[in-house]
Formats: sequence, structure tokens, C-alpha cells
Amino acid sequence: MQQLARAGTVKRLWAKDESLWPHTKGQKQLITNNLNWLDLPDQIGPYMVRAAALAATTEREGFRDLVFIAMGDSNLAAETVAQSSVPQRPQRFFLLDSTDPATIRSVSEQLDLDRTLFVFASKSGKRIETHALLLYFLNRLKMHKAAEPGRRFVAVTEEGSYLSELAQNYDFLGTFLDPPGIKGRYSSLIHFGLLSSAVWRLDPQELVMRAKATRELCKRAADDGNPAAELAAFLAAAEVSGSDKLLLLSSKGLQASTYRIAQLVGASTSKGGQGLIPVCGGLPGASEGALRGCVAAVLKMRGVEDAELATTEATLKQHYVPTVTVTMNGPEDLGAELFQWEIATALTCSLLEVNPFDEPDVQEGRERVSALLDEYVAKKIWPARTARVREKGIELFAEGEMRQHISTLSLAEALRTFFEAMPTSGYLAIITFASSSGETEAVLGRIREHLASSYGIPVLLSSGPRYLRYFEQVYKGGPDKGLFLMLTSESTADVAIPGAGYTFGQLQTALALADFESLEIRRKLAMRLHLTQGLELGLAEIEQTIRKL
Repeated sequence: MQQLARAGTVKRLWAKDESLWPHTKGQKQLITNNLNWLDLPDQIGPYMVRAAALAATTEREGFRDLVFIAMGDSNLAAETVAQSSVPQRPQRFFLLDSTDPATIRSVSEQLDLDRTLFVFASKSGKRIETHALLLYFLNRLKMHKAAEPGRRFVAVTEEGSYLSELAQNYDFLGTFLDPPGIKGRYSSLIHFGLLSSAVWRLDPQELVMRAKATRELCKRAADDGNPAAELAAFLAAAEVSGSDKLLLLSSKGLQASTYRIAQLVGASTSKGGQGLIPVCGGLPGASEGALRGCVAAVLKMRGVEDAELATTEATLKQHYVPTVTVTMNGPEDLGAELFQWEIATALTCSLLEVNPFDEPDVQEGRERVSALLDEYVAKKIWPARTARVREKGIELFAEGEMRQHISTLSLAEALRTFFEAMPTSGYLAIITFASSSGETEAVLGRIREHLASSYGIPVLLSSGPRYLRYFEQVYKGGPDKGLFLMLTSESTADVAIPGAGYTFGQLQTALALADFESLEIRRKLAMRLHLTQGLELGLAEIEQTIRKL
């Protein structure tokens, strides 16, 4: 806190001083553009009023279902809305942020296409997953003989983006243009403003008032009760002292918001082998070892009782885990609270001397996806890889650093030696690129709890491709303490992407292979298990094997 006060960091932030963070000459414009996020409290009012008006119009025209499609940051705002108990005006609200064929088919088959509105959110519109889903649903409407299919779509994007061009060409019902150049993780006021006013039908003026009140609090001097400065000091002190794992906990209705904060803090701070590693999804196996090197943030809604969260808080207190607690008065506070976290994160990055607005470790992986798909379309085969173990429908792949650490005598021996390779004060990330269900999620939860308890480590569960938008920068650019287990499986009933030359299942495979290669290139300790008999059977075998180790 003293460092923030001495350097006048808060005042310099609001003056949009790019020198707060290290950057190359070519990155100055990136920082300048992103700092316009500080002006959003003055800009979101008309945006929300227009969103509320469009929502009322679609309701009058008989739209019953709303499908929100995004692969970036806005889907976490949408998931918060979907999980909330606040009354919603669309009779049914769907969030689709997956390329998994079974998930796409499940959502698609539930829709009444005559009464469905599709909202596509993408800053650029060039993300291959979002574009593939746009092609798919446009084709479905055309096959359905829908009159003017473009009038069933709304775009949330930036001016001049590829998605804005598509919206114009297809005559979308509406287009909402974000201020240009602001990263999605610094756009909470836009995303929550849009969804709060359109889905929850909250008063736009009330939301603006809360955002402006938060801004005024966060403009105070660092040592004058500035909540963002206090949070920044907490986060920076944790990272500098080696407590670089940030546990983000909440009551059930706010879980998606913890992931939103995780993506914000993790992607902003994780550069050059330093930063904060966010851990979401509860506190399984909460041993002293698993909590060592951790700090925690707890999100609550006033008046909401949660016995499980209360037990978790007691555990944190018992193990002396430094904790901050954020209590909101109602859903109207969500956008403003996340705006405060954005300010705190930018201040944290100034203290840690990292640029909060770049993502130096992700672009190469996205380019690799395109190259893999081009090769697959031309040759109809994926690049050859050698399976180190084949056992009970599971194929094990490991190269580079990992190949030197694991035994290939059996699956059990491979897993045992894999877990023994855990870096000091490390964490395990299980990354799943496969069809999931309630049953498989439960198995993954049991595996997570068993490993966390047995090895005394935090275990992170990540689902592809959404993980690529949330934690890719953390895993590849953050502290080099991770052990990465990727799970892939065959698509049992694939879904074609119109005009693409490949399917959604093949797109998901390309995303997984590209990510695994990217981890290997960075000399990360990574192993992939391909489940040839599907995720359900494969997970059952993995769980049984792990429990015998």
C-alpha cells in the first residue's frame, strides 16, 4: 500500500499513464486503447437502454428462447446470469461456449427455431469456434425455411470487426458495438450491463449509478479507503511473498463470477514465469499442504446463506489462509464489483511490473489450430504421434520433458511417475477436451478430491475449448509450477460445420492437439490420455487406477 501511495499510482492510473507498466514501443497503443475501459461508467447508459428496448421488442415479436454464444469473456457474465435466481424474461436461456458435438446437438434439439433469438458475442468475430457456430445455426435456420434468418441474430462486437461485417451482410436484428480496443477481461461493465438490462430487466440508470459510485471510491488516494488499492496491495503482496495461488470461492449462484475474476487476474498477471494462479471450483482435499502458498477471496451476496461456503471459510481460518471477503447487496452490484476488480488488477500489475493487457503466450497456439485443420482437410489424417502406453482403451502420449519423467510399463506406473514429477509448491491441471455429462463431471470431481487429498496439491479442472480463453495464459506464461494432464476422446456422433470441410469434433481435436503441442514446446510437464472408448468409460478406468496408486 505504501508503494502505491508513494508512486501516486492511483492518480496516474486515472490519468491513463502508460508508463505504469513495462511495454515495448509497439505496445504503447495497446495500453492506450485498453485504458479507455476506465471511461465505461460514462458510456454504458445508452448501451443498456438500447439493450432493454431490443429485449422488449423481441418479447413482443414472440421470441421465447435466447441462445448466448461466446468463447471469450462475455460467456462468464452470461453464465452468472444463467445460474442466478433473479427472474428472467426469456422463458429459456441457453449458454453455448463449446465445440463439443454432443453439447451443440443437445442445445440445438431443445430449440423452437421459430421463437429463438441467437446472440453472438465476439470482439473480433474471427475466433474459429464462434464462426463455426454461426455457420451452423444459420444453416439450421435456412433448412428450417425461416424467413429472413439473419433477423434471428444479434451481434455484440467491435466496430469494423469481421462479426460486424457479417451482421450487416446478413441483416442481423441488432448490433451492439463495444468501444474499440478494450480487452474482454476489462469489459465487465459492458457484458453485465447488456445482460442485466436485457435478461434481468434491471434499471439501466441504477446500474450506471452503481458503476459511477464505484469509480469515485476507486479514485481515492491509495491510503484513503480505496477498495481497489487495498485489494491490489493484498494480491501483489501475496505474489511477491510466494503465496501465488489465489483461491476464489463463492456461494453457488456466483461461481461463474469467480471464474471471471480468475481469468482477469490470472491472464493479466501471468507473464514471464510470474503471476497469480487462480484456483476455482471449491476446496477439495483441503489439507494443510494443499493450502500452503495460498490466499483466498470469497464472494457473497448479502442475505444468502450457504452452509458449504461457511464450512470452507472456517477451514481457511483454521489454516490461517489470508482471506478477503467481498459482500454484494444484490445482482445490481455485479458489474460494478467486477469493475473494481479490474482496477485492482491493473494496479497489481503495476506493482508486479507486468503489462496487464497483453497475452504473449496464446497467439501461437491459435495459429497452430488453423495449420492443423488445413493439414487435416488436405490429408484426412492427423499428424502421427507415438502412444507410449496402450491399455484398456486408453492411449498415453508424452514427449519432451515429460517423456523423461514417466514410466511406460503400464498405465498405473505412468500415472504414478507422472504425479511424482510435481514441481515444488506446484499444482495439477486436468484439461478435458471431450463430451461431458453430469456423470462424468461427478467422476472428475471425485478424481480431483482424491488427488488433492493424496498429494496435498491444488487440482484445477479445465474444460476445452473454454479453458483456452480463461487460463491458457496462466498455464503457459505464469509460474512454472504446473503439471498438466489432458484428456481427449472420440466423438461418437459428430456434427458437420457447413462449408468448412471438417466437423465440430475434428475442430475440438485440433484445439486439443494444438494446445498440447504448445505446452510441450514450452517444456511444460504435460501428458495426454486419449480415451478411445469415450469419456465415461475412460474416466472410470482412470479413477480405478488412481485409487490403487
